[in-house]
Parts: sequence; structure tokens; C-alpha cells
Amino acid sequence: MKILVVGAGPTGLTMASELYRHGLPCRIIDASPQPCEQSRALGIHARSLEVFEFMGTVEPFLQQGFKLSGVSMFNRGEKVVTLALDELDSPYSFLLSLPQSETERILAAHLESFGARPERSVKLVELTQTPGAVTVTLEHPDGERETDTFDWIIGCDGAHSQVRHSVNASFDGSQYREHFVLADVEIRCPTIDFNQGSIYLSEEGMMAVLPFSQLRGRVLSDLMPEALKPSEMADEPTSRLKPPAPTLEQMQDLVNRRGPANMTIGNPAWLATFAISQRQVKQYRHGRVFLAGDAAHIHSPAGGQGMNTGIQDAFNLAWKLALVCKKVARESILDSYQIERHATGAAVLKLTDFLTRVNVLRNHVAQTVRNVLAPILASQEVIQDRMAQKIAELAVNYRHSPIVTENKLSLVHAKLVGHSSGEQPELGEWFAFDKGPHAGDRAPDAHLQDAANNEHIRLFELLHGTGHHLLLLAGARTTSSGMRSLSEIANSIVDLYSKQIKVHIIARDAASDQNTEWTGSRLIDPDLSLHHKYGASSECLYLIRPDAYIGYRSLPADKLALHGYLETLLI
Repeated sequence: MKILVVGAGPTGLTMASELYRHGLPCRIIDASPQPCEQSRALGIHARSLEVFEFMGTVEPFLQQGFKLSGVSMFNRGEKVVTLALDELDSPYSFLLSLPQSETERILAAHLESFGARPERSVKLVELTQTPGAVTVTLEHPDGERETDTFDWIIGCDGAHSQVRHSVNASFDGSQYREHFVLADVEIRCPTIDFNQGSIYLSEEGMMAVLPFSQLRGRVLSDLMPEALKPSEMADEPTSRLKPPAPTLEQMQDLVNRRGPANMTIGNPAWLATFAISQRQVKQYRHGRVFLAGDAAHIHSPAGGQGMNTGIQDAFNLAWKLALVCKKVARESILDSYQIERHATGAAVLKLTDFLTRVNVLRNHVAQTVRNVLAPILASQEVIQDRMAQKIAELAVNYRHSPIVTENKLSLVHAKLVGHSSGEQPELGEWFAFDKGPHAGDRAPDAHLQDAANNEHIRLFELLHGTGHHLLLLAGARTTSSGMRSLSEIANSIVDLYSKQIKVHIIARDAASDQNTEWTGSRLIDPDLSLHHKYGASSECLYLIRPDAYIGYRSLPADKLALHGYLETLLI
């Protein structure tokens, strides 16, 4: 199989690295002569760090990045809202602040570990496809043109994507009226907490400070177009204006008017003015061509969602494409990329639009309502938790995807039967399972012990491979018949899917499965922390996809139903 990745930003580098990790060599090109040298996207959220862990490259990010515990909002010097991230149910309960140039450097080094690197100054100028292949024309730095044919193309080439233009995909949306200015500078201020981001609201607009060390950070503010409009361009339409970058003095003036007292900035590394839009393509898949990252969706930088969403686009697509290319999954699985990630992109557009409009309100009445309601709503623990989960992208789910499903005993049956037979769940156990993560949800992490050596291991560490993982949970009330049933399911999966699925039986203690015929992975959950997270009061099963989302779950653990699901997914 020949695969071409167009674009070597964070999305393209993630895509190419994941293809190689899944055993699919690819070619990756980029029109730019050199990697990104500017900070650009700064925030890496918890879910993206989890992705980097599964990819095998999280440690360089943790070593180079700057951890922020959350974001606080201030109005007239008074703190009105704090969005805390340090209690997220993730190994990475923080926002990692790291310039995009460093993110790309780390991802490029990871790709190079597979023996690959981007071809720079290579442009895609033409693309045509037939039902079985895609033919492209590429232009090299010396002007020479090359024609080649690929089985699949992934367009990760940004907001002005040539791949998107080549498949005639409309990029629907609009541009915000406001312009934004930013400065990456040294920051000195006795009242700023450099361990979190800060947003300062005022009647004339907002100003945000996002540190990426104890001395440096980004200052960002919104401005109405006329505030930066050169006098000779006063009659030009707003959409045609390209205001100049601000000076350090102009940024200091904004800080003086909108920021905290006694804040000074200096030694700028980057000063820029930009406009933002919110746009999304209707289709992420066009035959043998896929769009990912900014080529498929762009939006406000509020919440730091853009780069993270693109990275997760690539992580979602790579394993599916690998299974299809290896001829162990049906090609129809690729249609789920559109369904899963388009819905995610649309949700990100809504979230970032809401955050942007709330922060740039200029109407005095609307500002007053915001300033009164914000602390009241944020004080509600449920709202605080939901917003933190959304910002960290841990709340993304694919429950409506055609390739996820669940098999759950009816509530009436659970109530009537109880567990007199030792095989059916009680009513309370049914409700516990219903509160657990559903098919299509992100799989939560948990701490376990390996029954073979008693060593502690995290569930996420088990998921580092490239295949599916089947968790067979014995439940809080482990029974001999239940363990025998789980053992039978485990052996049946190994017999048919040993290369695609790793199987783990998880019980409260090592003695639970002494009389079973299972000789594979056995894990101990001594305090039932994983069982509680997964709502596993009685025997049940969870099938976790290569992207660490739950593809299938069943209560009770039903062998025939599981095999029926796998027959729709794998060949």
C-alpha cells in the first residue's frame, strides 16, 4: 500500500508516525522549506498527552513543557472564575504549555525513529482519483514536476489546504469581526500566578496571559478592526484589511489598560496580528482522500482546541486505515472517521465560538450579566467538571458511531431475575453498569497488579500496542461459574483473533481464577478501582479500540454477542 501524507505540521507528523507505528510506511511532504519556527499553538491538553503516551513519545513533551493547573478569569482585578484542571481523571491533569515549534520538533524526531522524515519544499499541485487509486502531481524546489499514484491520501496541509481544493470540498463558515494581537514576551508582574493561565476582562475587551515558563508567556488581546486600521485604508472593507503587527509599545499600552497592575513586558520573540474564522468541511472523506486538522476545520484559539483536535483526527484515522490496508477489517470502517470526527469538529466550533463571544462582549449590559452569572455557574461542581472535561477533550465520545455498540440485559430482566442463578446481574449491578463508560466513550485509566509477578501496572500501559484489548471483568461478587465463563470467552477470542486482540481477565484477587483454563494475561484489581470506574459489579466485558475508546461492552459477558460484533468489524 502506498500512502501520501500532505502537510508536516502537528497533524501530519502525528498521522505519518502513527501509520509507521501500525506497520504502514508512508511518504510525507510539506510545501514549506523548513519547520515552524514560531510558537503558534501553545496548549497541549490531557487527551492529546494520552495520545502521545499511546504513541510512545509523551516523555519529551513532559520534559520540555510547562504545566499549568488551570485558567482564571478576572474582572477589574477581582477573580471571578477559575477553571481547575488538576482534578481531571487522567494521568495528565494539567494543561501543558509548549510552543508549537517544539511540538513539531518532538513529533519529527519521533517520526525519524521509524526511519522517515518529511520532504520539504514539495508542493501538491494536482490530484485526481479513480475508485482504486489517487494520482498526484508534485512540484519540487527546482520546479521539476513528478507524477505518482497512491492508494490513499491524507490532507493535513492546513487552513489553505491544496488537498481540500483538489477534491472541491467547500469550507463553510465565517470570519469574526474582531482582530487579535499577540506577543510572546518576557513578563514581569508580582500578582500573576505563572502556574496557570489568566484572562482579564474590561469594558473595551479582553486580554489573556498564557505562561510557557516562569519568565515568558503569550499576551493576547482582541481589537475591533478600526483600532488597527491604517488611516489610508479607512474606506476599505474589513475583510480586505491586513493590519500590521503591533509594536512592543502598543502591546504594553494594552497591558496597562486591560491587564493587572504593575505588569511589564519586554524582549519580544514574536509580535503578530491575525483574524480568526470558524469553518468546517461537510465531508472528511472523499473516496480515497481524507482531510484532517486545519484542512478540515478551523476555529477560534479560545480554549486551545485547534492543534489538539487535529492530532486526535490523525490518531482516530490511522488505526482504521492500518486495519483496512492489512486486510483484517472491512473498508466500511473508514466511513466512521467522517461520522466520529466531523461531529467532534462541529462540537469544537460551538465551544470555541461560545468562549470567544463570552470573552469579547462589548455591550455593557451583556458584560454585567456575564460577570454576575459566570462565578455562580462556575461554583457548581457539576458545571465546573463538565467544562474542564470539555476543554481537556476528555469528554469527546463516539456513542453514535456505526462501529460501536453494546449488549446490555434489559432492566426488566435484571429486576425480575436477580442473581439467583449466579449468572445474571442484580438491579443494582445493572444500574452500576449503566453509569459506567458507554460504548464510544474514552476508556478511563486505572491502577492494577499483574497476577504473574504482583507488579503494579496502569491500564493505559497495557494499551500501548496497536491492537484491540478485551477486558473481561469478574465483578465485585466473583463466582466460579462466572470465572469459567470468562475463561471460555478469552480462549475463544484467542483462537480466532490472537493477532488483533489481546485478552485480559481482571479479578479482585489471584485466587479467583485458580480453577479456570485461561493461561493468558491475568490482572488483579485489589481495591476494585477499575471495576468501580467501569461499573463492573458483576461479570461484564469491555472491548477497547486501538485509540483507547470503548468499541463494545456487554452485561453480562456474552460470548456469542461479542463474536457477532467482531464479525461486523474484522474479517
